[in-house]
Amino acid sequence: MQLRGPVVAVDEPRTVQTSNGQSDLAEVTVRPDDGRADPVTVTLWGKWTETADVLAPGMELLVIDAQEKEFKGEIQYSTGRDSMVVVEPDFLVDVTDIRSWVQCPRMYYLNKLAGLPLAYPVVKGTIVHEVFGDLLRGRDLDESVDERVAEAGLELGLLDRDAASVAEEVRQNASAIEGWLNQGTLTEEDQWRSEQTLVSETYGLKGRADAVRRGSPVELKTGKNTNREPRFQDKVQAACYALMLGEGEAHATEQATHASAAPDTGTLLYTKNAAVERTEETGDLSPAKDFSIGPGFLKYVVRTRNEIAAMEADMSVPTGYEADAKCEYCFEQDTCMAVSGRLEQESKAGQVGRAIPDEEQDYFKRFYRAIETERRAVHREYAKLWRQNADERAEDDRALIGLEPLDERELDGGRWELRAAGTGAVSKIREGDVVLASDGHPIRGKAELARVKQLGEEIVVTTDEPLDLRRLDVYPSEIGVDRMLTALHDALLKQPAEQKDVLFDRRDPEFRADDTTYIDNNEAQNEAVSLAVRAEDFALVHGPPGTGKTYTLARTVRALVEQGERVLLTAFTNRAVDNALEALREQGFDDFLRVGTETGVHQDMQEFRLKERGDPSAISTELREASVVAATTASCGSTVMREQEFDVAIVDEAGQITEPGALAAINLAERFVLVGDHQQLPPVVQAEDEMDGDDTADLGSSLFERLIEAHPEASVMLDRQYRMAQRIQAFASREFYDGQLRPATGEVAAQRLTDLPGVSLDALPAHLQDSVAFVDPDGRARGNTNPDEADAVVETIESFRAAGVEADEIGVIAPYRAQVAEINKRAPDGVTVDTVDRFQGSSKEVIVVSFVATGSLDGPIFEDYRRINVALTRAKKSLVLVGDADALSTDSVYGRMVEWAR
Repeated sequence: MQLRGPVVAVDEPRTVQTSNGQSDLAEVTVRPDDGRADPVTVTLWGKWTETADVLAPGMELLVIDAQEKEFKGEIQYSTGRDSMVVVEPDFLVDVTDIRSWVQCPRMYYLNKLAGLPLAYPVVKGTIVHEVFGDLLRGRDLDESVDERVAEAGLELGLLDRDAASVAEEVRQNASAIEGWLNQGTLTEEDQWRSEQTLVSETYGLKGRADAVRRGSPVELKTGKNTNREPRFQDKVQAACYALMLGEGEAHATEQATHASAAPDTGTLLYTKNAAVERTEETGDLSPAKDFSIGPGFLKYVVRTRNEIAAMEADMSVPTGYEADAKCEYCFEQDTCMAVSGRLEQESKAGQVGRAIPDEEQDYFKRFYRAIETERRAVHREYAKLWRQNADERAEDDRALIGLEPLDERELDGGRWELRAAGTGAVSKIREGDVVLASDGHPIRGKAELARVKQLGEEIVVTTDEPLDLRRLDVYPSEIGVDRMLTALHDALLKQPAEQKDVLFDRRDPEFRADDTTYIDNNEAQNEAVSLAVRAEDFALVHGPPGTGKTYTLARTVRALVEQGERVLLTAFTNRAVDNALEALREQGFDDFLRVGTETGVHQDMQEFRLKERGDPSAISTELREASVVAATTASCGSTVMREQEFDVAIVDEAGQITEPGALAAINLAERFVLVGDHQQLPPVVQAEDEMDGDDTADLGSSLFERLIEAHPEASVMLDRQYRMAQRIQAFASREFYDGQLRPATGEVAAQRLTDLPGVSLDALPAHLQDSVAFVDPDGRARGNTNPDEADAVVETIESFRAAGVEADEIGVIAPYRAQVAEINKRAPDGVTVDTVDRFQGSSKEVIVVSFVATGSLDGPIFEDYRRINVALTRAKKSLVLVGDADALSTDSVYGRMVEWAR
């Protein structure tokens, strides 16, 4: 049986005498059934007491194959021979992290903190792994090597590596793979596959196995190993995959235990052995080294995994004493000592250097906890892959289910393109996303990581291996939290003290004198450009809706480049980055470089996109010499961008970016300009409700908001808007901008629908002829939809269409994707219907807002008044609010909105 629930109490382990001799035990009290049942005590025997040592009340515990017996009328539970004990099973520990932990827990922590460096062994290792996968798919060795080296051209160029010499080195490593593969046969019976994504819902593990051969893991290592046995940490990594493969096999064959279904052999392939001359080295130079995997080893793997899960649960910092690591042999010793010294952390390696100031240490601790809290929220999303059924996933907008496979074809390079008929359902999945494609269940069925190429009537994805495409699931990613943590590390431990002073209020921001006029017809815009150019530390540009923020930003970039500055232009979304570049082009400037993926960058900007594939020297020179480099703030945390240096970083959408997210960009420059509006959408944070303690920072509050409150003298508000008619902008100006927002010209203020060609105001119903209208359809919410409201919205759209307004000039905003889908079923083609978040940054001549809620105000649009500010300020000439007036009037702000609209 399985016993699972939160831990209530943990007794100290003790040694007892049994019929089989002395044995250790520890008693743990848990509440089964996810905490709903009465507490019970389970006895952990033998080495499972090591897991008891790291347990604490509140942690989740799972005991697999628990032994149950009755003694004096009381049910007793204990571990048996086949039992497994898992701490925090919904927290997915990456297999590579377990490998690092086995080497040294401190190394695991340092890798998490500092991120992956741009280092040649890492880049070469990635190339060799890609070649390995190609060989398994039957690709020619030389063709694969040349292709993969070219794909790594940018990274190799930044490392000043020559493509030909790298190709030769990779070819030597790959020859070991090819030679080993040629010893056997690559047939269907051999059952090879590469880069298999594995997720364990039972043991809280995830990873991508380099290869699986006849059901057994094969791990590739680009180093050498002249011993007969694989390195211990490498065996641990392969054993993790074996355990997950056993779990999958047990599901498929209904075997009793995962351990019994797991493969009993693993293989480590050390590719550098083939490149070593026997005159240079002695020992076993064969590249392939097999080893045995037994139940005891698998239990060790789980216990090790539990140590990481327990440490992450209480957010403690490992010291290195947790393992038998020898610091004097560690290549990370100097880094470990330096980080320990700077952050005043206990470390087995010791400490060197001066600690950062107390306020910076406090900042680090609070944001570290906030980021790790957000990581746990991401892991809860992982758990929904198996905790929610298909219908719940679809209802939650996290899956497209019920797809009908249409076709599959193999692409050049060995990947596959899969096609399926869509169902018309909506979800959070977007073209370009990496998702989990499956034949029905993302964990228990056959599943592959996939890239979405097309959504709609036909769904198209690409994968490493073919499958029957019946379902797509949002696949959670930790890249965001990983890069926030790395940005925090770089900001506090790598930046010079004088550069950090203004961020920690040790001095005020400074500005040099300059009376240059940059924009002669808008005083606030000119002042904003001037402030940014004159800033010695930072400048803040507050841009309410429609105020020409993007134009001002582009003019700022030009002014800085004219002074010989190298500029990083960045924003939260790809769309905002591309809009800023388009504004630069409109101003006659196109000397910029766009960093981003092909699917992420707008078609109009593809010609400016940095190609990462090709000649290393040419590509890296292009990046290093570009006067303006544009990328999202997320991309600023990549290994490539972290190597760049700029004079000024300009960050658009700064109000939507978490503070560590903003640090990722400003770490790369000597000065920075934040452009945004903290009265519009805040940063997207999944765990915001858990960040309310004094020891945890609030990721929902941006750096822009903090600095504009602390240093209003370093800011300029753009107060003239070019979008909305006077009547439309009045409410937002009064509620969110202290009445300071006003139309830029009389023409803007007085604009009406009749300004549009072919539009007749008289053709509209009387209640829609004003610039702002309110419609109460007296509907009823059904979950996240309101069909009556949807009908009223469509009726309103049809009225505007009948009056001559083009469909593409009408937009509809709804708080839920379900209501978006409900309206889309009825709305005319060409009308844009989407959520508030998706509408930020855009506008339409006519906007219709559907509130959905009746009775009480529940839903994302009501959680933060800033969302309604976004919704109300998308319209230029006509704004129609559709909702329950009585429900909206229960809130003072929304009540004033209803009164204004009526």
